[in-house]
Amino acid sequence: MARVLIAVDGSPPSLRALEFGASLAAKLGVGIVLLNIMPQVALSVGGGGPGTLSELQHSLQAEGTHLLESLADKARPLGVAVETELDVGDPAIAIYDRSELPDIQMVVMGSRGQGAMARLLLGSVATKVVHTSSKPVVVVR
Repeated sequence: MARVLIAVDGSPPSLRALEFGASLAAKLGVGIVLLNIMPQVALSVGGGGPGTLSELQHSLQAEGTHLLESLADKARPLGVAVETELDVGDPAIAIYDRSELPDIQMVVMGSRGQGAMARLLLGSVATKVVHTSSKPVVVVR
């Protein structure tokens, strides 16, 4: 079944991407996959023991799961089937990897609206996905 992948992080641009992507999926008669990517957690030397790291990972996972459940509840009234996925790592790589699976028809994501210099120096998740994904990518401002 073809679906629309919507990358979400709880920011205003990603909420606009959710609205756009869920509405588009409803019109196309396809489901959506909401994807949230947690940062890879690493502590510096002396930054705490394994218990601290485990607690931080658990906290981030709970936060990501709560966000996904909340956003799924916003999309369901549009009549679309919603699947949620929580991943860990670099957002651009995680979105690209998920977008390349055969069930994904297109990607919808928000733009943080960085200026040209910030994009040049820091890169942009949206820019990286647009340039690497073989699927159509819609960037919502």
